[in-house]
Amino acid sequence: MNKYGQLATSHWRQHLPARYAALENPAEFFESLGRQVEAEVSDLQAILAGTDPARETYPEKVARLATARRTAEEVVMAQLVWSHDPELPLDQAREEWEQTRPSDENLVTWAERMQDSPDLMPSSVELEQMAKDWAVPVSFLEGLVATEPPREYLRANAEVLTEAATIRFLRELQ
Repeated sequence: MNKYGQLATSHWRQHLPARYAALENPAEFFESLGRQVEAEVSDLQAILAGTDPARETYPEKVARLATARRTAEEVVMAQLVWSHDPELPLDQAREEWEQTRPSDENLVTWAERMQDSPDLMPSSVELEQMAKDWAVPVSFLEGLVATEPPREYLRANAEVLTEAATIRFLRELQ
């Protein structure tokens, strides 16, 4: 069993004893869950890390990849392992959040403004903060501004937006 399966086993034993006791084969369940978490962490890490920026130093790359890994682990573990009994079932809470969250269309509007007035482009610090707020890599925002029309870039990168929405949703749950 990998580390994610072991963490899940420990968490469920301590915080969800009734659910743990209801499992027919806990070892098989947590081994499978651990593999699923590991795969999803790897997939999300690749999305969050993005492509290697030009002139990135080795320490910068290590930091970028480590940050992407930690974020991916937090998101996936929150989705699949750190189960608790919320006031609303998770699917209902997500549905409610989807109805009130900022639209991805706001990113298109922003990118179009940047294309029309390049002098309005935010500083690198502001761009990093925007990327953090939207839970997307900075390279995603840069690609959005560089592509005409920006809406096509969003369509081509729908998977990134889906993962980003999940990250933002989970942030609000905490």
